[in-house]
Amino acid sequence: MVGYIYDEIFTMHDTAEHIENKNRIVVIDEILKEFDLKRYNVKRATKEELYKIHEKHYVDWVESAYDNGYRIILNEDTILSPMSYEVALTASGSTKPIIDSFKRGEIKRAFLNIRPPGHHAEKRTGQGFCIFNNIALMARYAQSVGYKKVMIIDFDVHHGNGTQDIFYEDDTVFFFSTHERNNYPYFTGSEDEIGKGKGKGYNLNRPYDDYCDDETFLKLYDDLPKWFDFDIVLVSAGYDLMRDEFISTAQISFEGLRALIRKILDFAKDKPIAFLLEGGYNLDSLAKSAKITVKELIDY
Repeated sequence: MVGYIYDEIFTMHDTAEHIENKNRIVVIDEILKEFDLKRYNVKRATKEELYKIHEKHYVDWVESAYDNGYRIILNEDTILSPMSYEVALTASGSTKPIIDSFKRGEIKRAFLNIRPPGHHAEKRTGQGFCIFNNIALMARYAQSVGYKKVMIIDFDVHHGNGTQDIFYEDDTVFFFSTHERNNYPYFTGSEDEIGKGKGKGYNLNRPYDDYCDDETFLKLYDDLPKWFDFDIVLVSAGYDLMRDEFISTAQISFEGLRALIRKILDFAKDKPIAFLLEGGYNLDSLAKSAKITVKELIDY
């Protein structure tokens, strides 16, 4: 059985008509109702857990930012509403029940339909629609319960600069990202960013050019590090790489996405694997993409 996280609290991060809005997770939840998924209750992250991935002053600032009159983080892309802090705490913290269920042997695969997304949130600040880095907290929590080596794969059309930043000097987490070269955040994600210090060689970026097709895209995943002896695989599942999306030029088809999911599952073998929602803003394409992902998690 496949584990699943969703709760109405994730709709309470109020971004109004912004493209990263509550309708994204609502349409996903609706289309996934046809599957028999094992639903888990949400859980808040603690500030102490967030301090392990973000600088303390940033976490503390977010806690009181709205009450202090702030309505954005860095720029208008990342909105703060009255409930944003609580929702962001819950998005990050709700990764923990999935790790716990892996540890108990209840499930081996999961899909987390959560928001706000997280992969652009760096140690010292949120940005790019992201407040806290959900997948980074999941990785650290996984390590705390025994999954010592963590593989993170990010197929969002945008580089996961935040995840790279958090683990750049860490040899216990391997970060692999494919992304559109000429897209946000623009100044990170090059091939020569390979990690630093102990983390040198544990960061691998595979950017692609505009109008990338299925064949070109899938070939990049031949470079997944087969030598890295990971205990768990976590995936930043950003569906803004799909052909019908409107903030990229990538031309990935639904057939290409299905092939990608299978390639990742083949790489993970029998290790626990979780897919966390990141981007994806065309609601029809997003819902279909999530459905393809979950169907492969069930059947493949």
